[in-house]
Amino acid sequence: MDSSRVQASQFSWQRFTTSLIYENLPPVFASPIAALLIERSFVRAWNVCQHRGLMVLSTRYNPLPFILFSWLVIYPGSWLVTLGMVTVVLSDASTLGGIDPLQMVCAYAFLFCRRLIISVKYGYFTDTEYAAISGPAPDWHFDKTAKKLIARGWSDPKNFPGLMEAELEEADRLSGSKLTLPQSKTDGPNLKERVKDILDQAYSRKVPAWHNLLVVGSVLFILFALVVSKYESGASIIGTTPEMMAVNLGTYLAILSGMGIMGFGLMCAFDFERRRTANVVLDERLMDQAVNNADKNAFDRSDPHGLGAWMDARKVIRSFGRRYLYRVQSYTSILLCFSFLCVAFLNFLAWTQTSHHLSTIIVLVSTIIVIAFIGSFAMYRAIQLQQQSYAVRSNLLNHLLELEVDGAVNSAGHLGTGFDTTDIKNILRQLDENVNFEEIVYKPTSILGYRADNGMIGSVLGVLITGMLLAVQGFVDTGIAYALNGWSAY
Repeated sequence: MDSSRVQASQFSWQRFTTSLIYENLPPVFASPIAALLIERSFVRAWNVCQHRGLMVLSTRYNPLPFILFSWLVIYPGSWLVTLGMVTVVLSDASTLGGIDPLQMVCAYAFLFCRRLIISVKYGYFTDTEYAAISGPAPDWHFDKTAKKLIARGWSDPKNFPGLMEAELEEADRLSGSKLTLPQSKTDGPNLKERVKDILDQAYSRKVPAWHNLLVVGSVLFILFALVVSKYESGASIIGTTPEMMAVNLGTYLAILSGMGIMGFGLMCAFDFERRRTANVVLDERLMDQAVNNADKNAFDRSDPHGLGAWMDARKVIRSFGRRYLYRVQSYTSILLCFSFLCVAFLNFLAWTQTSHHLSTIIVLVSTIIVIAFIGSFAMYRAIQLQQQSYAVRSNLLNHLLELEVDGAVNSAGHLGTGFDTTDIKNILRQLDENVNFEEIVYKPTSILGYRADNGMIGSVLGVLITGMLLAVQGFVDTGIAYALNGWSAY
């Protein structure tokens, strides 16, 4: 088997683990040291720090605005969140002025989830791409990093020169170089032009403006719920001591970092929708010769060459952006797992009678609600994409049935049509079997390791609702009550 075809979809746990170490260590202070220890070369460590943003200094690797933004916003924010977490772990509870340490833990989970998603990205890098990260510019540079980002390059691939072409070339390689094979018939545009036309229609779509509004609104909803619950209970919102200020501000910044994971969830839904659009356009172009005469991009389903070209085009389109698809599926799964973790933590507080502040419960519940909504939307789009495979099978079988019926009617009436459809019917059966195996059995659209079928949303929401009801039962059975200052009393 061609090694390049395997490499394109292979996930590297080593690269993922290494990236997870880099992402979770404080930038500038700790992560460059880790890079030096892991890379075992000062030059390679320097390149890694510049490309990964661990300590950006050189304008040769990154533009000046990004360097300034990193030093003025990203790094101080990361340091403050880390300081808050360290303060909670090392400080005595009496020095926190009534602040619930569990709030910092919950908030830090937002940042860890975001870093987990970023690490998955590097896990899907090819050998060449990963090696280039430890090499000097311009072998790898800021624009290439932007192209690999779901929220930047892949959100608008046509705005990044070369990205669509590179992914189409890789998709062609993954599908067995279907676009470069000589065409049996030359009527109309060649197969490559047809595929590019379909992809252009799907990937010319822009990210809806309401996505950003929902991302900002959802995170502000969680943050507002926390601040209001603390204010109503008389808890300190900022603090009067360095420890209190570090924990409170670290908590707020960590929650704000949740914009990243919420944005990833909506981008996943958007990518599923674009892929479905490409499949729908392709499937609509499979028609009879009498109909497709006016459309030179159509595929004649009454001709073996047309059916073969349609299947080749389908393989290429399904392989387009394959590694991005795997990342999107992983990101959606991570987001849902984060909501499961919140439900589990809620049950932990309910059943173990662990002392906590009411605002901590508010943060957990609001987070579960927000992620359940965004996650359900992403799952809905994934289900639509998977349903398109069922729809095309239905179309193939319906056309096969029409041919069978026509053949039976002609045989019964002893009418000679002069056209033998046996080959067409055999091809349709093979196409149906191929779609069934490739898109439903072998490589379906999957979330949480399961095929994205109709019952997925109900199953996930069922787990979340059941978990929350179990937590309510725990609070009732343990006889929990909250004092005026918001702290639990059993």
